[in-house]
Amino acid sequence: MRKTVLKAMPLAKPLAVAAVLACAFASQAQAQTNVTIYGRVDAGINYQSNQNGGKDANGNTIRGGQWGVGGNEWGTSMFGIKGTEDLGGGLKAIFTLENGFDASNGRVNGGSGLWTRRSWVGLTGGFGTIKAGRDLTLPSDIVWSLDPTGQQALGSATLVNGRNWPQTSNQVQYITPNMGGFVAQGAYGAGEQAGSAKKGNSGGLALAFIQPNYELRAMYDVANDPANGQYDSLWQYSKELTVGGTATFNNLKLFAAYQNLSAPAVLTGPDKANHFWLGANYQLTPALTLIGAAYHVKLNHDSGSANLFMVGSNYSLSKRTLLYVSVGTLRNGSQTDFQVETGGPNGNGLTGQNQTAFYTGISHSF
Repeated sequence: MRKTVLKAMPLAKPLAVAAVLACAFASQAQAQTNVTIYGRVDAGINYQSNQNGGKDANGNTIRGGQWGVGGNEWGTSMFGIKGTEDLGGGLKAIFTLENGFDASNGRVNGGSGLWTRRSWVGLTGGFGTIKAGRDLTLPSDIVWSLDPTGQQALGSATLVNGRNWPQTSNQVQYITPNMGGFVAQGAYGAGEQAGSAKKGNSGGLALAFIQPNYELRAMYDVANDPANGQYDSLWQYSKELTVGGTATFNNLKLFAAYQNLSAPAVLTGPDKANHFWLGANYQLTPALTLIGAAYHVKLNHDSGSANLFMVGSNYSLSKRTLLYVSVGTLRNGSQTDFQVETGGPNGNGLTGQNQTAFYTGISHSF
């Protein structure tokens, strides 16, 4: 599932406010209005080898294995409220308010604000769906559907330093109705800076062809630096093209995707990356799913390449509760410094060093 790597804030106060708001929404709901309180709590044990512990008193790099109580490795813990109101004639008003948090320490993902993942309102009907507010960007939703891990910590974000995980504020998004299997999406996030239409803006277009046993997807998205409106960070402010698909054969589901990232305003280091992956899910029993995936990235300007390999399994105890275990190894090239569980665009991996990660835990949805 999706994971957000962002600075955390104490959870108690915003979650208390959220609970009060949830009760208020529920008590005011009328017969024609449907309001749902939902969420997920995910936590477990996490181990990562060969971690960067900074410098000692002599300036030498400290490195070694690290154990912890994990949160958000398998999927983001979240709390949300969503609702619909029937306006008649097939038209509905819709909204979603959602935050993400780390169950291991009780802190909200996202730095500040109450609804760090989604806070949007919109309309849906025969014309499609339009919504405005804060939301996950197109890469977060589209890549999730193409990633055999469902965007676990060991997944499609590792070799692009979290480029596939973003949310954005001030976004307007339109989704067409399903037209014979074809669905298109368009999104624009305004930077809201006087005198500039580019600083801090983001957007994209996506097209999908969805059938019962297979789907094909393509997406192009951009994110501009709020400081100068340029594409100057390959893993944060860049242009991205994604194409991929899935195919299902009885209990086996196959995944494949390719991404091209470019940031032409980068001054030093690579400004292009080619990222692709293959993977599979196998439903061994009604309760047990096996997962396997391989990811590869190659950077331009002789900046090297890296690989990630992972295997895992999910075991459902019920419709709402599952146990999971995932193991992966990151193989850095001599010039790359990716982290096996990405630290985001400003991560502090060790150049040329391989890492292994293991996490197991429980996820409960409500």
